Amino acid sequence: MGVGALVTTGVTLAGASPSGAAVASAGDEILLDSYSGTDDQKLTAALAAAKASTPRRPIRLAARSHTFSLTRTTFSGLRILGPNIGWQNPEIGGSNGALPQCTVTLNCGSGASAWLVGTATTYDVTVAGICFLSSNGVTQFYHHPFSAGTSYATRLDTLTFFGFKHVLGTPADPFSATLNTWAGDWTLVGVQDTQFSLRGSDNWFVPSSMNYGWAGDNGGKYLMRFSNVAKSSVKHLYLTARGGSRGVLVEGTASQQGGLAFSDCVIEGQNAGDPAMGALIVVKGGGVSFTNTRLNFGMARPSDFTDQQDTALVMVTGGVCLLTHTWVNRATATAESVPVVAVSGGQAHVSTLMGMGGNWTGRPKTTRTGGVLVADSTVTAA
Repeated sequence: MGVGALVTTGVTLAGASPSGAAVASAGDEILLDSYSGTDDQKLTAALAAAKASTPRRPIRLAARSHTFSLTRTTFSGLRILGPNIGWQNPEIGGSNGALPQCTVTLNCGSGASAWLVGTATTYDVTVAGICFLSSNGVTQFYHHPFSAGTSYATRLDTLTFFGFKHVLGTPADPFSATLNTWAGDWTLVGVQDTQFSLRGSDNWFVPSSMNYGWAGDNGGKYLMRFSNVAKSSVKHLYLTARGGSRGVLVEGTASQQGGLAFSDCVIEGQNAGDPAMGALIVVKGGGVSFTNTRLNFGMARPSDFTDQQDTALVMVTGGVCLLTHTWVNRATATAESVPVVAVSGGQAHVSTLMGMGGNWTGRPKTTRTGGVLVADSTVTAA
């Protein structure tokens, strides 16, 4: 049932037992506010009703602010939906109360203390149409580690995350995803750490749009980490890695069977005067392609970092990387001599890479100190 679906028949009465909710007519939604008590108590009752229903009925939140503090174990068929569709961006002002439609403040931790936690393989989990806020800066939205199987056929649609430590997975324990789908319009702002740490295969991480920005001195942490992600597509991301953050890390083994494909993304610092200090993309292993990418405003002051030596906007130290049809803007503080692509291991295949912004006197530069670099005539290879 979609985010904008309406209740089709009867409504569970306030204070009714979960078993009473479960025997309502097939096709009903479970309205959170049909139960009494705190928001956590209401959600406990609604989850019990959903888990007991056959087929699974979705839980519908209200057009109001909610607060949840308890960790919840996911189960197959779990669906938690907001009351309406549309952008859920808390940064938008002057909207006369139209946005966001539904907010959920989470007072949880991360890892096994996240709000949603998978403890075994689940199928067909859906969360859609909600603006999530972290009250404490340490909250994680959803944790499903590989040690607990995989989150299979999960759909996440039109979500906002404000002030979160992590959204999916942690850098030390990535979210295990198989046949996952992202959809709708996403916003991630006020972030406290890497929001996405992912592993798995056969995924469509393809929202209509994603606006995700991170600023501050954070020691070169990445906005997104892809660890052993194969046969998956990533599209329509607008990633802003200002100051001390990096954009994307790709790592994996040589035995992965099918590449990770990025297309139609922007990966950049804020602008020419507010850039990223180091690399925007780092490829350490696996296989990945970047097609039709806008790659802007990086490598302004790589000496800030101590964890590694950043040498280019795109660093390839292992694996296989295909970079094609790429536009590059230089930051004001970044010399034209700074490479766009540097290869020290693995393979990089670079074609149709164009400098733009009016501050290039020649072609963008690529370098190789190890591995294999195959580049066309749109770049200068050294």
